[in-house]
Amino acid sequence: MGCTCPLTGKKLQGTFPEGITGSKQYGAGVFALVNTLLTVGYVSVDRTKQLLSCLRIPISTGAIQDMLNRAAKAAISPVAKIKEIITGKEVVHFDETGLRAAGSLHWLHCACSGPWRFYTVQKKRGEEGMEAMGVLPEFTGVAIHDFWSSYKKFKNMLHAMCCQHLERELVYAEETGNQKWAGKLRKLLQRMCHEKNLLTAAGRTSFTDKEMQQYLKQYDRIVAKGLAANPLPERKPGQRGRLKKGKIRCLLERFQDCKVDILRFATDWRVPYTNNAAEQAIRFARVKEKVSGCFRTEKGADHFARVLSFISTAVRHGISCFDACLSLHNGSALVMVEEWVD
Repeated sequence: MGCTCPLTGKKLQGTFPEGITGSKQYGAGVFALVNTLLTVGYVSVDRTKQLLSCLRIPISTGAIQDMLNRAAKAAISPVAKIKEIITGKEVVHFDETGLRAAGSLHWLHCACSGPWRFYTVQKKRGEEGMEAMGVLPEFTGVAIHDFWSSYKKFKNMLHAMCCQHLERELVYAEETGNQKWAGKLRKLLQRMCHEKNLLTAAGRTSFTDKEMQQYLKQYDRIVAKGLAANPLPERKPGQRGRLKKGKIRCLLERFQDCKVDILRFATDWRVPYTNNAAEQAIRFARVKEKVSGCFRTEKGADHFARVLSFISTAVRHGISCFDACLSLHNGSALVMVEEWVD
């Protein structure tokens, strides 16, 4: 269609903006808004439709789902780059949490380092799921995690344990089991962490050998007293099978056997005291379930994790969620990630 100029008689006709291929089409702004609501807002597809209707934007659930699918496709390359960057870091936090998808329990695995975030959804929690995630098999730095045994099966890296997890168990042992050694050990760990922070602020990068030896002696002495106060149970006549050691004895043996990994924060000051970074990074899974329930399909869960990997990384690099989604729409996301590399 067009019109004719009454002065010159010349026929005039406008042109569609770039990217507009149909008579009715949603633009980049709606695309970014939808994906912001679905990911960072944790809103379901149905509720996203309701919210947009309130804003006088008529849209179907199919169109909303298609926008998430397109965002996930656009995020493949930038998220692969994020995964590559995290795998090459010296210190990385790892954690996992349950996430329901397609009517069954799946696992959201997370790897993060500084402003970088990588998420993936797997059917398995343990070694199989970690292998499928793709970071741990290639990682050669220091992996910070809890005491989930599957992490220890990866021998190509050093391990560091979250001491905040241990603090909670020590509080339990002291308050419910009358274990005085537990309070002393907790205070020792806290004192080491506090002293490390003070010295770091003063420009130090490590404890002296003498300081570290003193801490190690105190640690060994406390654990030895705990083991002496909680001996292994004796087998009764006729009793078969494995003897139950009890929670307290198992906790003490963990402190004894995993001493090097527990005290990694003190011997290598690159390593933080806790695994809070990863725990906070996956906390949204509970919010997601409360706000919009489970994922109907595995594909939907995968797409959500991939888009969120990019958006959460972008936010920590000073980019708004909305602008991050716009970059997925206009194809500049990979270039953006490459610009963030140190």
